[in-house]
Amino acid sequence: MRRILQLILLVSILFAANSFFPYAGKFSDPQPVPGQSWRLRLSDSATLGMIWVEKGSFMMGSPLSEPGRKQDEGPQRTVTLTKGYWMGRTEVTIGQWKAVMHTTMREKVLNLLSDTTLVDIEGKKQVLREFMHFKRDDPDRIMAGESDSLPMYFVSWNEAMDFCNKLTQKERSAGRLPAGYEYSLPTEAQWEFACRAGTTTASFAGPVTILGNVAPVLDSVAWYVGNSAIGYSGRGLGVPAAGPRASGEKTPNAWGFQDMPGNLWEWCRDWYGPYTGGTLTNPMGPGSGMDRVNRGGSWGSGANDSRSANRAKNPPAEMSAYRGFRLALCAVQRN
Repeated sequence: MRRILQLILLVSILFAANSFFPYAGKFSDPQPVPGQSWRLRLSDSATLGMIWVEKGSFMMGSPLSEPGRKQDEGPQRTVTLTKGYWMGRTEVTIGQWKAVMHTTMREKVLNLLSDTTLVDIEGKKQVLREFMHFKRDDPDRIMAGESDSLPMYFVSWNEAMDFCNKLTQKERSAGRLPAGYEYSLPTEAQWEFACRAGTTTASFAGPVTILGNVAPVLDSVAWYVGNSAIGYSGRGLGVPAAGPRASGEKTPNAWGFQDMPGNLWEWCRDWYGPYTGGTLTNPMGPGSGMDRVNRGGSWGSGANDSRSANRAKNPPAEMSAYRGFRLALCAVQRN
């Protein structure tokens, strides 16, 4: 009788877990199968849920009528993605970064502050620390938390791609990559398609109405300037003091992705450039440029930046406490 009661209790717990966390238990392990979400094992202690995104079409960009719309979000265009792909359920965390790159957040920041290498930023050779106006001997002035559960910040576009390339080599050598696929940053189109998850409103949670610095529709789905300081207990940056939050705390969109709006800006693969209208298939942006696209807004951004169509641009060498990345496993593309 006791064993029967224990089994009933276990079933009840599992049912409740799947009711409150609809994507719990839906990740296969240990390698990708097209059409299925799965869990990427980075080390004995670090895994990352990878969500399958089916191929499809959507309207990319924002309509002229959308409040807060920026000029570079249009003209809208119909985009078709002809192959399915996987993207990380959350942004890559500090713990996941350490599992692949074997460097800590503090080591990265100390290297940044001591590095005197000249890099090409906005057409000029500069020391990155000086471009960012960081003091050489004060890492805590520019760092927030260092917990493994936080999304990895202070990552340049170049470093994010190094992470992807290293992971591709490792998983290909182990025979765990589907033919013709590689780890990369998502294209801007792949990012917006996954963020929208079938919606057409300014946010996947609905229209974004801003009241002062707050947009109530975002509070349950994003960490942004309107709520990021509330209950924040880590090493704070800015006024009011805030910083990145642990990944996966906010409500997911319909496809299971979390923190696509807010928490950290996310690097995309594309060079930044103006949109063209019409109909496009698997767009990858311009063939060259000075800045790379990043999407989604951050804990320090206004509500407008958390709209699904919002775009930003930054030099690929830039690092900050506002920028991170999300992993994609997608068909190899070259432009």
